[in-house]
Amino acid sequence: MRKLSLIKDIQDNKLSEDQLIECLDIDHNYVLSNVIRKIVELRISNQLVIKKLVRRGTLLGDENSLMGVYKIGHVALAALYLLDTTESVERYNLEIVKLNEWDKECVEKIKQSDFFL
Repeated sequence: MRKLSLIKDIQDNKLSEDQLIECLDIDHNYVLSNVIRKIVELRISNQLVIKKLVRRGTLLGDENSLMGVYKIGHVALAALYLLDTTESVERYNLEIVKLNEWDKECVEKIKQSDFFL
């Protein structure tokens, strides 16, 4: 499926929960940002989602840029926190301490922004 069509399907709620979770495996920053946003919106949280968000939380390089200084990893870690389950918040707390101060600040700003609204 073409990436722009997939993004539109994600935004238009045309994918099942399982399909959304599968989209977390696609190496495309804008697909990932849209699917992460949708997963938070729909409150899809299970061990597989948490595992995939943790893996995506490591994507903090320049090739993972979304807008300005923000990277897909920042969005993924913020999503763990915003899913607000015991498991997701515990994992967020384990992962956030691994970041440098700059990346922690970026995650914090995304958590407080309207990115997930």
